[in-house]
Amino acid sequence: MKTYSMHIFLAVTFFSMPLYAGEANLLTVSSLFSQMDSDKDGVIKPNEINRQSVLSTEFTRVDRNSDGVLDPNEFEIFIAKADI
Repeated sequence: MKTYSMHIFLAVTFFSMPLYAGEANLLTVSSLFSQMDSDKDGVIKPNEINRQSVLSTEFTRVDRNSDGVLDPNEFEIFIAKADI
């Protein structure tokens, strides 16, 4: 079984920016969510996710209420299960 740590690593690798900009400025879950929410409507839709990422392939599982979008809570749960 794949580990969630590998899943989250693969999910965020599509960003061209590093996960941190200097040691003191770690990218937070909230800022990662904001980066992915490209139209700034407060949810992440499938078309806002790189199709080659693990998050794309796991979208249905991560979308706990099956409404077709990821809200901040669903995204945070996904990140927390990655245990990073």
